[in-house]
Amino acid sequence: MSNRHVPVNLFGDNGMRANLPINLINVADTQEIPNSQEIFVYRDSGASIIIDILQKVDIEDPEAAAKFHLDVIAEDNDSMEHNSIIIQRPITNELSPILLDGGQVLRKAGSIHHLRTLFALFRVRGKNHDVVVSFNIPIETGQGRGRNGAVTVEQEQLIASDFFKAVDSLRVVDYNLFAV
Repeated sequence: MSNRHVPVNLFGDNGMRANLPINLINVADTQEIPNSQEIFVYRDSGASIIIDILQKVDIEDPEAAAKFHLDVIAEDNDSMEHNSIIIQRPITNELSPILLDGGQVLRKAGSIHHLRTLFALFRVRGKNHDVVVSFNIPIETGQGRGRNGAVTVEQEQLIASDFFKAVDSLRVVDYNLFAV
């Protein structure tokens, strides 16, 4: 593990665990969020990490299920347009996630924003749940890179590295987390 990452307990002390960047802000410390969701934000940009436990979608093909979940995120964001591609890389996580690299174009505060979403779908075997991990990276927020919450190229590369570290390290500690 790098010195940029620490093991973080998710969904309680014994629900899940993943290696995440140090110095993230846990949104649950400042506002109420659903028990089925974890949200972290980077201190130096508008980038965020959202981990959701969702009811399993009734789509057998894992790639199609991942695209479905990412399409829902784009719709929830009122995206003007969105796209995604499957990330092909060796999987080191026993949960065999499907990885996508997505882009969205959004209209916010009178300007066009570009959002990159690195996305992982974990299908929880034997349970009726999907776990979705999304790293939301604002590339352009109307004032150029590195301004108004948008990341610099260097920050984007670090956040992408953080995504792969989190996905590779994500573990379910207690499957009772997925009751019913």
